[in-house]
Amino acid sequence: MEKIKEYVNEELTKYDGIYLPVRAGFLEQLLVKKLSPEKLHPNPNDEFCSPEIGPNDGIIGKYLKQIRFNEQHSMPPFDEPLIIEKMRPDGYMLLNGHHRWAAALMLDLKTVPVEVTNLTHKHDIIGRMEKSSRNKRASINLDDVVFCPNETEPAEKRLIFPFRKFFPERIRLGIPGLVYALQNAGYDVWIYTTGYASTDYLNHLFWYYKIKPDGIINGANRMNSGKDNDWENVKELMARKYRITLNIDMDAVSWIRSETKDFEMIYIDSKDGSWAQQVIAIVRKLKDL
Repeated sequence: MEKIKEYVNEELTKYDGIYLPVRAGFLEQLLVKKLSPEKLHPNPNDEFCSPEIGPNDGIIGKYLKQIRFNEQHSMPPFDEPLIIEKMRPDGYMLLNGHHRWAAALMLDLKTVPVEVTNLTHKHDIIGRMEKSSRNKRASINLDDVVFCPNETEPAEKRLIFPFRKFFPERIRLGIPGLVYALQNAGYDVWIYTTGYASTDYLNHLFWYYKIKPDGIINGANRMNSGKDNDWENVKELMARKYRITLNIDMDAVSWIRSETKDFEMIYIDSKDGSWAQQVIAIVRKLKDL
């Protein structure tokens, strides 16, 4: 384990101050599915690289056993790919899967399964805000609200073949109309997820459903991690730009006034497929805020 810690420290020192995330092209995201673990670099903002926390020997040991077992049964080393982002001057930055990566290095694996994504960065958010003249914001969760995790929930009509093969997600019934209504009411619509689905993928998916969000934030948990003062600056910029924020969930719509911190929550009780209509009705009542 000490060799791994030394290797991580060497990598962090080597790229300190010079690494830069860059956008991966669509074909690169589509075709790059396996890479040598030596082409992957640790993320200096991850707990794995923190001197106070660092690698967990027990977790690495668990993955060492899993890899050996899977090799004996001709199975891939991991159940899920490592999530990575392209970086300069070379290789890819790990976004998720540091302990699996460490185990792969220790066992000298030639390749590991990966998924290349484009992450939302601070300058992306600031650029979007600078282009907008609106001073109200609506925040919608991708995984629990925009997508239907339950097959029984009312959803928009699925895409025709072959597009549904590439975009299998089910969009909740009424989401396209809701986004349109919010923007007509003067709100920038920000869709966020703690996951790492590529912004390119999501924009392509939304295009088919005529959904045009003003911003997409993936890996949104970074904004609340408390590890990066720059993210605190982004949140402060958002608070100054947007005098009203609507947080839209499945069971309630809450609004917050930035200056006074006034807060109100309006509950929704809908099991008949009228969820979007109820939210739109609330937005219309709040239009003069």
